[in-house]
Amino acid sequence: MNRSAWHIALGSALALAACGKSPEQAQQDVAKAQEKAAQDVAKAQQKAAETSAEAQQKLDAARAEANADVQKANAEAGETINDASADAAKVERRAGDDLADEQSDAMVKDAKARYDVAIAKADADYDVAVKKCETLPDAQQGACKDAAKANAEAQRQHAKSELDNTETAAGKLERR
Repeated sequence: MNRSAWHIALGSALALAACGKSPEQAQQDVAKAQEKAAQDVAKAQQKAAETSAEAQQKLDAARAEANADVQKANAEAGETINDASADAAKVERRAGDDLADEQSDAMVKDAKARYDVAIAKADADYDVAVKKCETLPDAQQGACKDAAKANAEAQRQHAKSELDNTETAAGKLERR
């Protein structure tokens, strides 16, 4: 171990001893918090992947149905050219509207899934940061925890802003 790493380890051990926890206990607390954080983020990512896949399947089904509707309308339009064109145009508009609705829905579901992951990550990062703050001397813990809380709140606000922006864009897509 080089000298600076040894000094850091000694300083950490002294700081932890001042907090009433052994360096091993503090490290175990941090490791547990990191493990829980990783599990929480993994669960949120899994849920987000499932939600995104489900939304994509619905979108693909809507596309296939829209394409089938347009093809059916075109095939049935052989009797008269004018009537066939009018019918096909109506179906195409409806299919386009349906597709826009499904695209909008898929965008919102994907954004909500990403939001859930971001919130889970912010909460997990906060938990880990608090555990790390608890390893500091008592006089430094308050400021450390305040900084951790502010960082988590900033992450949450950013996630909410991203969700709001996507919902706004999805609303515009539906109104076309």
